[in-house]
Amino acid sequence: MKYDRLIIDGYNLMHQDSALEGRRDDLQTARQRLVRRIEQAASGMASKITVVFDGQEGGRDIALDAPNLEVLFSPANRTADGVIEQMVCNAENPARILVVTSDWIEQRLVSVFGASVISCREFLLHCEMPPSVPRKIKPPRGSKLGDFFPE
Repeated sequence: MKYDRLIIDGYNLMHQDSALEGRRDDLQTARQRLVRRIEQAASGMASKITVVFDGQEGGRDIALDAPNLEVLFSPANRTADGVIEQMVCNAENPARILVVTSDWIEQRLVSVFGASVISCREFLLHCEMPPSVPRKIKPPRGSKLGDFFPE
C-alpha cells in the first residue's frame, strides 16, 4: 500500500540507526545523512514524506533532492511528537498516513487518530532490503476484543 503521507520522528529514527553510529557529535551532518537515507529508501512509500525533528537548533539548510520530501523542526514550545500528533489529528484522511516512531505513547496516540504506525527498527529493516525485493509494509492489525479475552 502506498500512503498519502509518511511522517518520521527524525531523532527517534536517528538514535536507532546504526549507520549513523559515531556521527551524532556533528548533529547537522547526522541529520543530513539520515534525510539522504530516507530519500533513497522511502520515496516509493508515500506521495509526501515529512521528517520532524525536535527544536529549532538549526538544520534548515538541509538540502533536499526529492520534491516530495520536507524537513520540519518543532517550535521551541513543542516537541516533534506534538507536531506529528497535530499533523495526524488535522489530516483529512489519517488512515492514509504512516508514522515511523518507536515511542510507544506516540504510536498509541496516532493510531487512535487512525494512522498506521511502524517502529523505527521495522522502517530500517525496510530500508536495508535490496531493491529487487518487493517492499511491502503491512499496516498493523487492529486489536479485537478476542485478543484480550481468549476462548
